[in-house]
Amino acid sequence: MFVALSWMYSQTISTKWYNISRTETTTRSTEQSQASLRMRYALDHKQLLKIRSANIEKWRKYYQWKQDYNEEGIDRRHNLSLEEFSDIYDGKWPVIITDVVQRWPAYNWTGEFFNEHYGQEQVLMKTVDPVMIEAVTVSVPLYKFYKNTKKAHPNSWSYVEDELFIPMRPELRKDIGDNKYVKEDFFEIFPEDVRPWNAMLLWGTKYSRSSLHMDPYNWTATSFVIRGHKRWKLYPPGQDEYLYIMKDKRSGFPLDCYKYNSAVDAFDPDMKTYPMFDNAASIMFEQLPGEILFIPSGWFHQAYNDEETLAISSQLMNKNNYRVILEEIIKMDNIQRDKLPTNIDMMSPYRQVEILMSMLPKIILERGRIVTEDLLYRMKLKSLEQKEYF
Repeated sequence: MFVALSWMYSQTISTKWYNISRTETTTRSTEQSQASLRMRYALDHKQLLKIRSANIEKWRKYYQWKQDYNEEGIDRRHNLSLEEFSDIYDGKWPVIITDVVQRWPAYNWTGEFFNEHYGQEQVLMKTVDPVMIEAVTVSVPLYKFYKNTKKAHPNSWSYVEDELFIPMRPELRKDIGDNKYVKEDFFEIFPEDVRPWNAMLLWGTKYSRSSLHMDPYNWTATSFVIRGHKRWKLYPPGQDEYLYIMKDKRSGFPLDCYKYNSAVDAFDPDMKTYPMFDNAASIMFEQLPGEILFIPSGWFHQAYNDEETLAISSQLMNKNNYRVILEEIIKMDNIQRDKLPTNIDMMSPYRQVEILMSMLPKIILERGRIVTEDLLYRMKLKSLEQKEYF
């Protein structure tokens, strides 16, 4: 059943009247920081919910019980402090932030803007006709995608999903303004050759959608809608048996990791082929222009574009989710667990990430550089296949 969402109000209470120390008002998420790097780690969603529930009660007290929290759906928040974001949502539960994107120059981006300034440049585009499972990704000039954005049909549509278009163009990257909720980002510690590409361009026709998936490295995912309208289905952790996850898939990222995609299209499921999917519980909601969505580690998700939609996706690694991300890196044998310093668990999360990055073999760093160069080279090629789609 679709979850109808109402705008949440946020009441500010002056600490001059109602001042409680941070140690009294919040319980920090210690579930990941207490997990030893020298042992295998699995995210414990139930434990995170217990931590979140304890923090909710303390923040309700701070707000004198005038702030409500949705414990089954999603909150829309503005004027949200970093402390409350970290305690209630970050790494634990999805949330929409409504008052950040509007201040960015990127909020003025349009399809016409991209066509005028970048029409001759190549973009990676997914095309579907007639079913998602048979989607094909091709490199095409942006203007060809742009002139066909109004020709979509329910079973025939296109979606630009380009990891490098924005990062390779500093003038576009600069248009994505400040966002205090992602200031602490441990991905910045990664060597440049293996650092995950940031700010993915997502520009889809009506009816277009992502796959049902969990993001690489199991990071916290972010989605910024610039134009258009998205519908989302998010699946809380612990439901893998219902999601028909495709096994042994690789991300192809510079620092390789497993890829977790479902064979099911959640917006058009084939229940004869995937009958257990009917048991999967989801949170469903809409995302409008100017809103940021945060999706915690462990949550499978799929977005559907109800109209032509322009958006940016990104990722976050911080003290609330770093442990699950490091586990994804270690279990691919990028780093040998038994070579970790014996005292690494005594270090800060930031320092732990720093140590692991310093242990990456040179051959992995070199591979990362080659992966990026190869992708850029292939995008420059004029593939004959693209003529089939326009």
